[in-house]
Amino acid sequence: MLIKKRYIDNNIVSCPSCETGVGTVRYKYIQDDKESRIYHCSQCDLMFARPVFIPELSHRQMDSIDDAELFNNPFLKNLHENFIIKREILTVRKILSKKDFSLLDIGCGTGWTSNIWKNEGVRVTGLEPSATRAKIAKERYGLRVIPTYIENFESPEKFDVIIMRHIIEHLENPLSVLTKVKHHLNKDGLILIIVPNIDCIGRFIFGTKWTWVLPWHCNFFNPKSTASLLNKAGFEVIKSYQMPSPLWYPDSLLKVLPFSSNFIKAFYNKLSALSFVIFVPLIALGFMSGLSDNLTIIAKSN
Repeated sequence: MLIKKRYIDNNIVSCPSCETGVGTVRYKYIQDDKESRIYHCSQCDLMFARPVFIPELSHRQMDSIDDAELFNNPFLKNLHENFIIKREILTVRKILSKKDFSLLDIGCGTGWTSNIWKNEGVRVTGLEPSATRAKIAKERYGLRVIPTYIENFESPEKFDVIIMRHIIEHLENPLSVLTKVKHHLNKDGLILIIVPNIDCIGRFIFGTKWTWVLPWHCNFFNPKSTASLLNKAGFEVIKSYQMPSPLWYPDSLLKVLPFSSNFIKAFYNKLSALSFVIFVPLIALGFMSGLSDNLTIIAKSN
């Protein structure tokens, strides 16, 4: 349960992004009689949880299959490929000024999005700790996959591009991980970060009922805090933009409805195209106002 409760905590903690001492608490999260506080750093604007909800690295991996490929919904997969992934590819190629390059996809999951890059002629390597997902990435898409967490990754190999798609919001120490990632980039290489935008229209409307993805997420980024983290880790932001997503809304709506019938739950669990029509005005409003659901930032090493 997430509770909005702002106060100054006597326990000053270090911001995992800018390393400033922080005492301002914005929320409390309680699960199984355990409590964690979500702090707000006034310096870089990051919100982060302490203690983290899932401290053990081995417990962080996700083995689920359906959500790794948008629940195999053809409509959503087509939209994601053509309006999100291919935009990333075009943008990266424009910045690099070349079509042939190597890529490390950290947390590649089942390899579905990695394979889109591969089909565009990119030399792709995946990093995936889940044996279940890594096996699919290898067998279904023929990807080269290294089965480990980024924290444990040790290799002299360097890449032209490194992707961290919905990864850094899970990390207890995102600054140290990004500093490590930097050493695996070639000269003039790029890092591509995709994170949920906590300053989105959905969170402002639904509040604590928003899809915070607790307890999995422990960092809650907005444009300022994401750029600040990258700068602190030694990167220069080259391009940033926001992208809408309908996936955050169904769960939030179910939480605020006065009833949650089995019919409604089944309706949204199927993730049909029609099930998202109700959210189109909110998605459009967020996009036009600069309060979209996801952030994409491309940066290069300083």
